[in-house]
Amino acid sequence: MFEAIAKDSTSSASVLTRLAARELAEMVEASDASNPGVFWEELRLACHELVRAKREMASIISLVSQVLSVAEKSILSGVSPDTARRIVYMECSKIWESGETQLEELGLEGAGLVPAGGAVATVSTSESVRAVLAAAVRNGVECNVVISESRPSSEGIEFGTSLPAWGIPVTLVVDAALPRLVEQCQLVLVGADAVSENDFVNKVGTYPLVLAAKEAGVPVYVAALLDKFIAEGARGRPDRVWDPNEILASPPPGVTVENRYFERVPLSLIEGIITEEGILNAEEVAAKISMRPVAPALLEILFPRAVNTSS
Repeated sequence: MFEAIAKDSTSSASVLTRLAARELAEMVEASDASNPGVFWEELRLACHELVRAKREMASIISLVSQVLSVAEKSILSGVSPDTARRIVYMECSKIWESGETQLEELGLEGAGLVPAGGAVATVSTSESVRAVLAAAVRNGVECNVVISESRPSSEGIEFGTSLPAWGIPVTLVVDAALPRLVEQCQLVLVGADAVSENDFVNKVGTYPLVLAAKEAGVPVYVAALLDKFIAEGARGRPDRVWDPNEILASPPPGVTVENRYFERVPLSLIEGIITEEGILNAEEVAAKISMRPVAPALLEILFPRAVNTSS
């Protein structure tokens, strides 16, 4: 279960979260657990597997927290296994069905930032960035996008080549060229895999782009749904090293390959976070995170108790 999600290194977090919600719903619907305890264990194991598949994506963690919280409340209320399954299925369905609406709302919140007749720099792929650009185009704003290829998976190429269908001309460049070109742009707009109290996490290459924008006086905004908001202590490791074969299959002696997908960028370098509830500053981000409940069962998945091996 979730093998395709685990292997997918090109789709955006929003897309993968909706897919994960659908797969969880299908698992719940297919369950034949005869008592609440068995159903709970099935769901907990599935959620554990999902977290392992995409630990770095905060929206996946939020999905798991929401589903486990609803399941636990329904089971503790004494409902039958069939009723518990229906409740959890409906929660999963709500998550995947509401995703598109939330993206549209986010797009409307950020559309006014897109410079008419100007250029927007971005990196990697992001449905939230697409939503902002699409909303601006619908409002009659003409703009163009400068985007990097986003190695090693090159998802920037796929994202960039999809934008002309929305009426947005694109200039595609190699990763190292983008920071130098940012001075020719009027806006930097990037997505995020996680937003925490002091920084956000996005595809490697975002940090130098943001630093170059700061030097050039170009405003930087992050577009991210609220399900990307997560306390720093609960999120995955941005510095995780991935398969080195994606960069160099057979490195010669003396060469070590570090394949990093993500990096942290301080919130102090950006103007704000565009969400479905408006544009937030750093202080408001921390307040939002403090108000987001975390299911106790999720904490057990994220921070499993150490096994006592003493005799």
